[in-house]
Amino acid sequence: MWQANPKVTSMDMQYDNYANSRLQGRFREMSSWRFVFPYLEGKRVLDVGCSDGLYLRHLSKDSVGIEQVDALAEAGRGKGLHIIGGDVLEGVRGFVDSSFEGVLFSHVMEHVDCPIVMLRELYRVMKPGGILVLGLPIERNIYRDLLRMDYFDGTHIYAFSVRNALNLTETTGFKAQKIFFHLPKCQNSLGAGLEGLWNAVRWPFREYFSLAYWVIAEKE
Repeated sequence: MWQANPKVTSMDMQYDNYANSRLQGRFREMSSWRFVFPYLEGKRVLDVGCSDGLYLRHLSKDSVGIEQVDALAEAGRGKGLHIIGGDVLEGVRGFVDSSFEGVLFSHVMEHVDCPIVMLRELYRVMKPGGILVLGLPIERNIYRDLLRMDYFDGTHIYAFSVRNALNLTETTGFKAQKIFFHLPKCQNSLGAGLEGLWNAVRWPFREYFSLAYWVIAEKE
C-alpha cells in the first residue's frame, strides 16, 4: 500500500508557498519531459494539476488543464491556454466518458485525498488506447537520506514507491508500458545525456538514486 503523511489532511492546506515551489519543481522536471512528451504529442490531453501551463503549452491546442491554485490557473489563462480552475477531482468529473486521448498527471497524485478514486475518474475520461503519463516524486532516495536535498514541502498526503504506483495503476485498469527516472540538475546537454543513459540501462538501485519518475500506462 501507499504511505500516508499524517500531518496533511487535504489539498487545501499550505497552498501559498506551494504555488512557487511547484513551478520551480516543474522547471527541474523539464529535462526528463523529453522522454514522455512523444507519448502525448498530437493527442487531446487532460493535464491535471497543470500549474500555469508549463507542459500544457506544448500539447495540442484542444488539450485542457485543471488547476486548483487560482493564481496559477489565471496565469495560464492569460497565456491563452484552456485551464479550468477549482478542485481537480471535481474538474475531472465534469467531463463525459472517453473525452481525451491522453492524461498528464504530474506530481499531483501525492496531494489528492483519494488517489484510487482519481485514477478511476482519469480512466473513465480517457478513450480506449489512451495514454496516462503519471509523474511522482521518490520520497526515499539518496538525495534526502545523505545529501539533505528535500523538496517535500508538507503538502504531500501520500508517498508512492514505483511498485506502489504500478499496483495502483493496474488496479484501476491501466496497463503499465514504461518507467522513466528523473535525476536532479540535468538541464544541460551533459546532464541530458547522463539521464538518457540512466534510463537506457537497468542499473542496480536505480529508484534509490533517482529523484522522481514517470509511469507510462495505457487504457486498454
